[in-house]
Amino acid sequence: MSVLFRFLAAFALLAGLSGSPAWAAYPERPEGPVLDQADIIPADQEAAMDARLRAYNEQTGRAVVVATVNSLDGETIEMYAANMFAEWGIGGAETDQGLLLLVAPNDRKVRIEVGYGLTPYVTDILSGRIVRNDILPAFKAGDYPGGINAGLDSLITQMDLTPAEAKAVAEAAAAAEAQQREMAGQITGSTAGGFVFWVIMIVVFMLLFGKRSRGRRYRRGGGIDPWVVLWGVSEIARHSGGRSSGGFGGGGGGGFGGFGGGMSGGGGASGSW
Repeated sequence: MSVLFRFLAAFALLAGLSGSPAWAAYPERPEGPVLDQADIIPADQEAAMDARLRAYNEQTGRAVVVATVNSLDGETIEMYAANMFAEWGIGGAETDQGLLLLVAPNDRKVRIEVGYGLTPYVTDILSGRIVRNDILPAFKAGDYPGGINAGLDSLITQMDLTPAEAKAVAEAAAAAEAQQREMAGQITGSTAGGFVFWVIMIVVFMLLFGKRSRGRRYRRGGGIDPWVVLWGVSEIARHSGGRSSGGFGGGGGGGFGGFGGGMSGGGGASGSW
C-alpha cells in the first residue's frame, strides 16, 4: 500500500479520535486470532476457531481475527473497530490483508472491518449481506458461536476465490442490492406517484376520445375502446415492475503471524440486533 494512503488513513484515524467523547480502553492484542473478552464462545469452540484461523494465516498469509468485547465505551462500533484494527496492526504492513470480526454483545453490535488489501474480495455490500444473512439471524437466536462461525465460513469462502471470481461475485451482489433498492423505491413511491399518474392518464384518454365521439354516435368496431387501452397499459406497467431479483512481518506469540502492522481501509459493514 502506498505511503500516501497510509498517511491519509492515519490522519483520518487521528481526526476521528479527536472528535470522540472519550478514549476507549481497547483490549491488549492477543497472542492468537481469537479474543473472547465477553466470554460468549465456549472453550472448545474457541479452541477450534483459533486453530482454524491460525491455519488459514499460515496457508494464505492473511489475518482473520475475531474479537468480542464487553463494551464499546461510548464509541460507535465503526470507530472502535477501526481503532482496534490499527492498534493491533492486523495484517501485514505491505499487503494490509487483514480482517476483523468484532462483536459487542452488551451493545448488541457487530462489525466486519476489512483491511485495504482485502477490499477487492470483501466489499462493503458483501460484508453487509454476510452480516444480515449469516451472522444476525444466529445472534438474534442467542447463538453467538454459530453466528461467528457462519460469518467466517462466508468470508473465507469469498476470500478463497480467484480475483476474477471475487470480482464477479461482488458485481452480482452490487447489482442485486441496486435492484432491491430500486424495487423498494418503486414500492414506497407507488401510492402517491401511481395515483397521480393514473389520474392524468384517465383525464387524457377521456379528453382525447371524448372529442372524437362528440357530435356523433359511437359505433362498435369503429375504433378501440379507450378503457381497453387504459387497462392494457395498466397491465404492462404492473407486470414490468413486478419481477423479483433473485505474507506478514512481525507477529504475535504462539505461532500466529497475523499482527504485522496492517491498517483498515475503512470498508466493511455493521449490524445490530
